[in-house]
Amino acid sequence: MAVLGALALLAVIVALAALLDIGPFGNDGGNSQLSKAQFVAKSDEICKNAHDQFVALQQAPPKTSSEAAALQQKLIAISVNELNQIGTLGAPSDLEPALDRYLRARERGIRVLKEGLKAAQNNDPVAYERSKRKIFQGQGERTRLAHAVGFTVCSSAFSGAGGSGQ
Repeated sequence: MAVLGALALLAVIVALAALLDIGPFGNDGGNSQLSKAQFVAKSDEICKNAHDQFVALQQAPPKTSSEAAALQQKLIAISVNELNQIGTLGAPSDLEPALDRYLRARERGIRVLKEGLKAAQNNDPVAYERSKRKIFQGQGERTRLAHAVGFTVCSSAFSGAGGSGQ
């Protein structure tokens, strides 16, 4: 009977902890703060996954404007997802200023990808190539800002057929 009483008491404690949002049941809104090492490692893993997707998609250059538009849409989706995942990880407060600068640079890169999408949809190869050059030209800044956060994989340059490093 003592075992049943202990189990009942444990059940009450667990229920109260969950109800009061304390202990391991605390509601941190999915945005608990990580250590710098944890944040950098998780972010770099997110970036590696996105990088691998970018490379896989750009094995061969698009041959038509509709293929280019489809590629741009996929690159945009990957980039937005990557940005959102990193932005919601829960960066340590001392990294937030550098992270904000990096994420703003990534948002600018996404806007350029969208320019490339519009150019492809309008069958405008000159504007499409210009957007690819703009992505390439912004790569150094994104890499510098990524390193300021502590990232080693995020915004690393790569050479895919589309030439649009992250």
